[in-house]
Amino acid sequence: MSSSVRLTMFLCFTFVILVLSPSIPYVHATTSYVPAVVPGNLAQYTVLYDTCQSTDPMVCQSMGNGLNDTQYAALQVVEVSGPTVTLQMITVYKNGTGSHQGVSVDVDTGQSNITAMGQGPPGDYFVLAGNLIVTDHIWNSPTAPIFNSTSSEMVLGTLRPVNFLNFSSSFSGQGYSLSSSSGFAFDQQSGVFIEISFQYVTTGIAGDTTLKFAIGMIDNNIWGTAILPDFDLSANPTTVDIVGSATGTSTIGLIRSNGFVATVKLTATPSSSSITCSFSSNSLANGGSDTSTLSCTGSPGTYTVTIDGNGGYSIHSASVSVSIIASPDFQISHSGPISFQTGSSGTATITITAQNGYTSTTTLEVSSAPSGLTCNLNNNSISGYGSVTLTCSGQPGSYTVTVKATGGGTSHSTDTPVTVSAAPASTQPASSLPMPLVYGGIGIAVIVAALVAFLFIRRKPSGVVVAPGDASAPATQA
Repeated sequence: MSSSVRLTMFLCFTFVILVLSPSIPYVHATTSYVPAVVPGNLAQYTVLYDTCQSTDPMVCQSMGNGLNDTQYAALQVVEVSGPTVTLQMITVYKNGTGSHQGVSVDVDTGQSNITAMGQGPPGDYFVLAGNLIVTDHIWNSPTAPIFNSTSSEMVLGTLRPVNFLNFSSSFSGQGYSLSSSSGFAFDQQSGVFIEISFQYVTTGIAGDTTLKFAIGMIDNNIWGTAILPDFDLSANPTTVDIVGSATGTSTIGLIRSNGFVATVKLTATPSSSSITCSFSSNSLANGGSDTSTLSCTGSPGTYTVTIDGNGGYSIHSASVSVSIIASPDFQISHSGPISFQTGSSGTATITITAQNGYTSTTTLEVSSAPSGLTCNLNNNSISGYGSVTLTCSGQPGSYTVTVKATGGGTSHSTDTPVTVSAAPASTQPASSLPMPLVYGGIGIAVIVAALVAFLFIRRKPSGVVVAPGDASAPATQA
């Protein structure tokens, strides 16, 4: 059985006995049952003792560690509305864990949302109406218990008027008997309980058992200086920038205050499922480093990560803004397919396009050139962005040429289709002159040849001899 459950049951059971006990009728002036506490009021308690003795070992074993594993407990006033007081009941355990429970108390009727063993509301045992006096009923009901006495007592170094309520009861049956006694002390002015003690004794054929509990106030802020132990969270840095697939980190720190000793459990809630975050440690125990590293990765975008720390009764948060941008990169592309005939070559433009501020040097190579095709680049290096020319020549066929580019820690490729067709067969070159001119030329050549022959025949020398010096005389036919 957990301590918190047992603590609640102990107080509830005590008041069940108290309610069932006979009350002393008393006629008195009308009493006003109104709260005297205000929001923010706080009282801290500790277990003064918690013992169990039984002739049946199973009885005490079933009680577990009882209340002895409780570090401290506290009641904090959250809200006051009419006769209703809303409280937060806080428990911190020695193992560093903590718990809290909301409690609603009506100081007029005594009803509370805390029930005893499922039997309905037994009555308020946390805070009463303020300024009640001896012989007043603790609630505004003629059947409610009546204070036994009021006296001035030194409480936490201050003299305070205290209302006391003491009860004892006994029951017996065939082969057994049961007796109980309880004592309550309430601050008169505020109505907050100062101390509760309880003793429960059974005897019989089933064995003898004695249970003793006591809870006492150790501080408050009503007339004391109590401050609820608490914590806060910090994040350093509060803004995280991530490039690409890298991991961004922030240190989450736990700041303990006023003696806070509980273990704080951390959870991270991103604003989108596109980012994933985790902690180096999900739990920060007292005495440890009180720090944990938040690590996040995700897709490009801007996100908010909310970090919640749960200390059992107190939850505090911090937030981290995470910005993720894509890594600097580049794209490679070609201008289109290459087509040419054998005996010639074809070209394509290979282009490097920078992305996200890419400025690295990119090296290029023809990583795949099929047999029958020869390809090369006019430049194998580009700084940032630019283009080179791919030139190919080869035998007829259809090919795919792969150009690979590497830079900035990454590589990309582009595949260029290449088609080579066979050149047409070679033929005798045709005359460059029209046929009529050819024939005309031949005709003219024949005529010229005939003329030359005619003239040559006419000028052939005869047998007449011309004497020297008589050249002027006409020639005479022989």
